[in-house]
Amino acid sequence: MEEAFKIINKMYQKGILKDYAIGGAVATIYYTEPFATRDIDIFFIPTEKEKIILLTPFYDFLSKEGFKTYKEYIMIGNTPIQFIPTTTELEKEAVENAIKIKYRNIAVKILSPEYLIAIFVKVYRPKDRDKVIKLLDQAKIDKSFLLDILGRYGLDKKFDDFMERYYE
Repeated sequence: MEEAFKIINKMYQKGILKDYAIGGAVATIYYTEPFATRDIDIFFIPTEKEKIILLTPFYDFLSKEGFKTYKEYIMIGNTPIQFIPTTTELEKEAVENAIKIKYRNIAVKILSPEYLIAIFVKVYRPKDRDKVIKLLDQAKIDKSFLLDILGRYGLDKKFDDFMERYYE
């Protein structure tokens, strides 16, 4: 992971990634007890030119650095990285409000648990529901902030249904 985080920071510093944050399972593990995962999800705000998302600089940089693709991943060292361009306002807001942390003296940005929950509720795959349970049970959640996010993005009913099914 260390090499991956160094490369991601390099891309951010060069302006290839307008902004980014770690999401998915790795972000969840930051707030909860560890569990198995295969990859690192990096949500990023891509650069734009006249409202067109430009991914060419992103792929050009990684290719020049010698990194290869494998399925939907880019392999940085032995770590599969899934780069996920922000496509919704929720994802963009989550990245813009990400928390800065240190991993082995490397500064990285990570999604807050409230935004993780909102994104997981929106996607709502079985593995995402499991992560919501982990976060609710183990992480310190600002419940009023979470409810604000869910309400603004029309996810409050879906979250209420989730809570009714798994917590009542």
